[in-house]
Parts: sequence; C-alpha cells; structure tokens
Amino acid sequence: MTSTPTRIDHSQPTALDSILRRLRSASGFPTLSTTIVDINRVVGSEQHSNRQLTQVILNDASLTTKLLQVVNSAIYGQYHGRIRTISKAVMILGCDEVSNTATALAMLQFSRGRPQEKSMQDELIGAFFAGVVSKKLGQRLGIANSEEAVMCAMFQSLGRLLVTFFLYEERQQIRALMDKDMPEDAAVQRVLGISYRDLGVGMAREWNFPARLLEGMEILATREIKAPDTDIQRLKIAANYANDLYNIALRTPAAHKSAALLALSQRYSAAVKLDTKELTDIVDQGLKEMAGRSATLDLPAANSPTLRAIRAWNGSTSDDAEATQAEAAPQPDPLTQSVDAIDEQHEVATAATETPQQALSAGIRDVTEALTSDCSLNDLLHMVLETIYRGMDFTRTLIFIRDGRMNTMRARFGFGTDIERIIPQCTFPLAFAPDAFHVSIEKGADIVIENAQAENIAQRIPEWHRRAIRAKSFILLPVMLKGQAIGLLYADSDKPEGIKIDAEQLGLLRTLRGQVTLAFKHCAPGRA
Repeated sequence: MTSTPTRIDHSQPTALDSILRRLRSASGFPTLSTTIVDINRVVGSEQHSNRQLTQVILNDASLTTKLLQVVNSAIYGQYHGRIRTISKAVMILGCDEVSNTATALAMLQFSRGRPQEKSMQDELIGAFFAGVVSKKLGQRLGIANSEEAVMCAMFQSLGRLLVTFFLYEERQQIRALMDKDMPEDAAVQRVLGISYRDLGVGMAREWNFPARLLEGMEILATREIKAPDTDIQRLKIAANYANDLYNIALRTPAAHKSAALLALSQRYSAAVKLDTKELTDIVDQGLKEMAGRSATLDLPAANSPTLRAIRAWNGSTSDDAEATQAEAAPQPDPLTQSVDAIDEQHEVATAATETPQQALSAGIRDVTEALTSDCSLNDLLHMVLETIYRGMDFTRTLIFIRDGRMNTMRARFGFGTDIERIIPQCTFPLAFAPDAFHVSIEKGADIVIENAQAENIAQRIPEWHRRAIRAKSFILLPVMLKGQAIGLLYADSDKPEGIKIDAEQLGLLRTLRGQVTLAFKHCAPGRA
C-alpha cells in the first residue's frame, strides 16, 4: 500500500516559511514548542533513556500532575491508582506511550486562559474525538498499541489547531469564506497560501515528531486504501478512516447520513469491512469514551458544539450518563458516578494538597511494589530519586555510585535544574579528604548542610561541588552494604530558606535509602 508522501509543496515554500516565522513569534508558542521539541528530541535519540524523558516532563509541574492523573484514570484502567511517579509511568507504559500522552496534554494545557479558549478547546475536542474513533478502528484492524492511533488521527488536524491557537484572525477569515459556501480547503488556501495539511506536516517536522507519527499523519487517497501488511499501514488507515468518519458526522446533513456512511464503508472495504451500523456504533462508542476522557482532561466536552452536532447526527441516545449529567449541571453528582470516577476525583484532590510526608509515603509504596516485580535497578533508582525530588520540592536529586575500577564515587543520574550539565562534573575520589561527602561515606552518616556558605561549614564543602552546583543547602544519605558505601543519595535546594527537614520526613527519606540498599542486592542492573 502506498500513501501520499509527507512532503511540503515546494511551489509554496514562502507561504510555509512565512507562517512558521509568525508562529515562532506568537505569544506562548515558544513555551509549547520547547516542551514538544524536548519530548521528541529525547524519544527520537538512539541513546535516549527513561530518565531523560522523565526529566523533560518533570520540568513542567502542571504537565507532571496532569499526566499522572491521566495514567491513573479509567483510560488506563489496569493501572488505576498504582502509578505515582513519572518514572513508573515510563517504566510500565513505555517512552512512546508517555511521550504521546504528554504531547497531547501540552497542547491541551496551552488552550487554557486564552481569549479564544472556547474555539481552541472545541477544535481540540474535535481532534480528540477523531483520535478516539481511530483507536476503535485500530482495534478492529488489530493494531497492538491502539493509543498510538489516537495521536496519528489527532495530529492530522495539527495545521488547523495551530491556526486556531496562534492565527485567530486568519481562522475567522477562513470561517467567513466557508459561511459563503467556499470549501474549507479552498478557503484555507486563499487565506494562508498553504493547506492545513502542509502546515501541520511542516510544524511536525520542525518539532521533530518521530518518523512513525509523521507516517501515521499521512493522508491516503482512495486508490491507496488496500489491505494493510504492516502496523504503520494500519495506523494510517485508522487515522484516515477516523477523520473521514468524523468529518462526515460533523458536516453531512442527517438526510444524507446513510448514503455517506455507505460510501465511506465501501471506500475502506479493502482494508476493513464495516457496515453502516457498525460505523454508527463506533461513533457512539467514541462519544461515550470522550465523556470519560474529557472528565480526566478537564475539557468541556458536554457543552461542545462539535460533539453536540455529532450526537444529533448520530441519533445518539448515548449522550451517556456522564454527558447528560454534565449538561444538566456543571458539578457531577457523586451518587451517579462510578466508583472509579469517585476514586479518581479523590486522588486528584489528594495530589493537589499532598504533604511531603504523604508524597514520600506514596513513593515508598511504589518502590516496595517495584521491588517485588521484575524491575531493573536503574528503573527503581529513578523512582526513588523522583519521589525525593518531587516529594520534598528539592532543586536537584542525584545518586552517586561507587566505581571500584576508577576508585571514585561518580554521579550516575538525577533529576532537577541543569542536571545534564551537572552530572558529568560530580565525581570525587574515594581517598579520604576532610569534607562532608567523605565523612558521610566513611562513617555511614546522614548529613544535612543547612548553609554551605556558613564560615564554619564552607571549608568542608569540596571544590568540585562549589564549582559544579553551588547549592546553598543539601542532604547526604549514604547507601551502605557490609560496612562500605556503595552509593550516596544527594539532594539540594537553591531556596533562600534552605532545606528544612523534620524528624518524620528524615525517617521516610531513610526508608527510601533502605529500599535503594535492597535494590542493589536484588535488582538486575538494567539500562541507564
């Protein structure tokens, strides 16, 4: 099966370049772009690690919170309530799944609080609906990772989303032309000098989208729809079929519904045989799933003009319980919610008010579960470091590991500010020197430095630390095995008030350190 190549129309390079330049200078775009580029850079690198993806997500606190809510929601029902760190989400779901979800969430977060928020969110809701329908079709096509089909279908609308987000005046001009019965493609071409598709592909390339996602975004001509031989072909078919079905449901008059569905069924019959009733059922299932997803993602789907039009077109009596309820009242009625939905709300509320002790305790439970599973040493250490980093709101966390061959303690990995620059500079010899780090590993002593610049303390801070980090305060927790330090947990704070740790918090940090000791005893080394 062939497909239309994802290349820009070189007869119009100026139009694309001009629009991309405007997008780069648009308010808010650099922040959104940086997040998406960083995610794709990590996932696209052959040397990428779970930790690097985790770090990119942790850089955005609101994205971290929302991603954890999503992976603990009914969307990933089998993990409900069990994933409390991004490290564990990456370990269980994989880099591709987490990065795809994070990219979509970054787009959703960006729509909040902007003048055209309602229009932006309705475009996003429509794109997500096409994605959800693509998932249903992907399951019929036998796609192993049907969530990937959600992203491919959603980002076929990337060009339209970008114009709605950042070029709102042009979007209004396009709508005005469409109101005069000009086809959307022609209206877009007249106003922008380029198609939505070419703009979306151009931006996706600039954002370094993975090749697989770029391929999944490709538009298929009718003659190219054949029985798929590979997973990527199935992704393309699911994404194209979903968007075609979405557009028919949104734009075809109800009187022409049967004929439009029959033509669509015939167009894709070589790839997957679905009759008009099955297509109607898939739309209905998509509407039901959107109700659940919109609650998790905090999207106003119940009042979405797009979904309201599709429900009316589909003759849905499914305005399912959640959608009907959301339209009737802005606040959900707890008596009619499922147990999972109530649990999810409780978890979200708990996360918002979580104390350091609660965060550390939750992390300890996570690590305990990981210790009893087939978990690599590196994955478990990532979870411990992230728990300490987020739970105590530290600036950085690191783990040093003994390197017997080089006779040094060397920072292996960590999380926090400027961590990639810092890690290579954090190595010190095992040969004793009268500084805080050597005292900690020689005596197995936990040390809290509240003010590294204090006159009586400064001389105990090694030069390499002052040069690499210059943190005002830090804590050292040596990892001892048979009387010898095999590692050292480090966390610091750049806050003016420094580190403040009470007895309960210190006890929980020591429990996490004990779990690291167990990990060194029992876990497979794994890949960093």
